[in-house]
Amino acid sequence: MAAAVESISWTVGNNVKLRTAQGEEVSGQVFAYDQPSSLLVLKEVGAHSGVNNIRIIKTSGVQAVISDAKPDLPFDMELPAVDLERCRKREEKALQQAEFDSSRVGEGVTKEAQAIFESLAKTMPCVWRGKTIIVLDSVSVEDPYTPDATHSDADHTATRDRVRMVLHRERERLGLSGN
Repeated sequence: MAAAVESISWTVGNNVKLRTAQGEEVSGQVFAYDQPSSLLVLKEVGAHSGVNNIRIIKTSGVQAVISDAKPDLPFDMELPAVDLERCRKREEKALQQAEFDSSRVGEGVTKEAQAIFESLAKTMPCVWRGKTIIVLDSVSVEDPYTPDATHSDADHTATRDRVRMVLHRERERLGLSGN
């Protein structure tokens, strides 16, 4: 039977199973509890041997405590070593991804223009240059982003025609007028 959340002392080291307000069942070992902020830190068994996940839960989001038991073995308070190089690489990769994602968002463009860019970028390399979409480094698509607003130099007419065809189909798919 589930215990009332208010009656739990959140003893560090205890194994708990609880149900969140969203209906998710969570199991883990109480790693820490901060009463002033009502934050519970659970140590969960990870997917790989020897790896644990840490989950931080606001106790107001706990609907019920299904079980609360003392551990069979003493609680290990020692934290694992942190591989700083691995952390640096993850941070660098996340920053690169954020910069890439940011470069794909046009500044001051309409939702329609952004949708067209995203559709074109699925099949061809695209970048924003101001409010102009540059496709394959050789074709420009200007506002109002229709096939007629597509331009290239004489050396890239075949590429321009291909971009126009794709643009026409993407505008139809997106339900945009003025094809």
